[in-house]
Amino acid sequence: MKRLFRGLRRAPDPAYDAVVIGAGIGGLLTANLLARDGLKVLLVEQHYMVGGYCSTFRRAGYTFDAATHFYPLLGNPETLTGRLLADLGIRTGWVKMDPVDTFHFPDGTRFAVPADFAAYSAKLKAAFPAEAAALDAFFATVREVYLLGLLHYFRGRPLAQIDRLVPYHQLTVRDVLDRSFHDPKLKLLLTADCPHWGSPPNRTSFVFDSMLRLSYFLGNYYPQGGSQAFADDLARCFEEQGGHVLTSTAARRILVQGGPAEGTARGVELEVLRGSSPREGDRFTVRAEAVISNADLLLTLEQLLGSEHVEPTEIAALRALRPTFPCFLIHIGTTGIPDATLEEAQGYYWDSWDMDRVGLDALRFKIFSPTLYEPAMAPSGGQVVIIQKVLEMDYAGTADWPAHKQRIEDFALAHLERLIPGFTERIVVKTSASARTSQRFTLNHQGAMLGWEMSPWQLGEGRPGVTSTIKNLYFVGHWTRPGGGITPVIVSAQQAAAAIVRGVRGASATRTEELCSQPIVTS
Repeated sequence: MKRLFRGLRRAPDPAYDAVVIGAGIGGLLTANLLARDGLKVLLVEQHYMVGGYCSTFRRAGYTFDAATHFYPLLGNPETLTGRLLADLGIRTGWVKMDPVDTFHFPDGTRFAVPADFAAYSAKLKAAFPAEAAALDAFFATVREVYLLGLLHYFRGRPLAQIDRLVPYHQLTVRDVLDRSFHDPKLKLLLTADCPHWGSPPNRTSFVFDSMLRLSYFLGNYYPQGGSQAFADDLARCFEEQGGHVLTSTAARRILVQGGPAEGTARGVELEVLRGSSPREGDRFTVRAEAVISNADLLLTLEQLLGSEHVEPTEIAALRALRPTFPCFLIHIGTTGIPDATLEEAQGYYWDSWDMDRVGLDALRFKIFSPTLYEPAMAPSGGQVVIIQKVLEMDYAGTADWPAHKQRIEDFALAHLERLIPGFTERIVVKTSASARTSQRFTLNHQGAMLGWEMSPWQLGEGRPGVTSTIKNLYFVGHWTRPGGGITPVIVSAQQAAAAIVRGVRGASATRTEELCSQPIVTS
């Protein structure tokens, strides 16, 4: 696929209003919003592609999503994120996913979740008639905390002003399921996408989970052309607003004037990692009125800033937080497998009713086939199959990474062969990505899926904010508030961009703030 943006083919300018480190979705959105409000912005990415976890790669004619494979709300123009993308001029097309997900249970049964909530509710009550009243009560609570959670976590309204949220904000998904239902199968089904949160239900915020759970019914989408098409489209929009994108270039140091208590970010030191113009090994010092890190937060504080600019207590507080699980991915290109077979096989495979062992042995894996939504991801007659397995693992204690990868590949392929007889004979190309692979390409701490866990105690005040103890230094992405996932990351970009424009331009009202003040959902 032809790149939608050009990228800077020369040395960056000596000075910018803002430099954004990291071209994941948080960095791309922040750069776009700042450029939209008239700032001169440089976006720096150490990889040769933009997008971070929302990128793709090609093997033998097949295109694979590197990690992220679904995008709630983005294709719905009546939602906060859908309106924002339209306002920025994003042209990405979106394919609505229906069913939104499928679950395969230890007893061999299967449950597909329809994209229409009324149909979903009716299907649940038909499958669990004894729990019908409990289901109505549960989803009434989910709807309420969904709206109140948006006010608190996305709009920043203090908890003290939202009395009805107080009884729920410290509860986990497991807490509410146990108090609401008796049937273990229903409880396992209603853990829903806890694996996508990268943590077990007994450590996943019920409020945050409710916000994702209901967003599916406002639209769960796959981008036409795959994840890279969306990321490249964001880069295109940024360039069309005058922004500069510099890929294959690492930020080596954030330049700070003053000490930890009174320091001010003044720019960045950059090093070109590969390329001929600018050349590999070239180093640049770029001045900036604001520096925004979309990078791993520990890396930002420990390496880009350094101990002379960060209080030891701040590092200790970060290291006390628990990161989300990494996700092991196997990317497979096949030929000759019918779509109906893959549609039936898609989804989560639970081998145990103990939902809290999701990262150990309870969840076998998830199967996803993007060619069911975008056939262009594979050559004619081909299919893309992606296996995802969240892992609760000892990253530092894993010494033999090749053996680790081989063990999980063998496990997954043996099960795939039983699910789809003859599957292995249909494989054209196969590659896998471990937690170490994710860390190497994205620099995320231990290959974490979504930054810090979205546990009740690691949200709100328990999570680092978008502003820093260093003046003019800001953070965006899944390591900051409000949390991980596409929509929370976009909200972090909006909050940071609004604060930066006020600081750099002294503007009392910005286009970004106008967008932030609009309703989250209008329908």
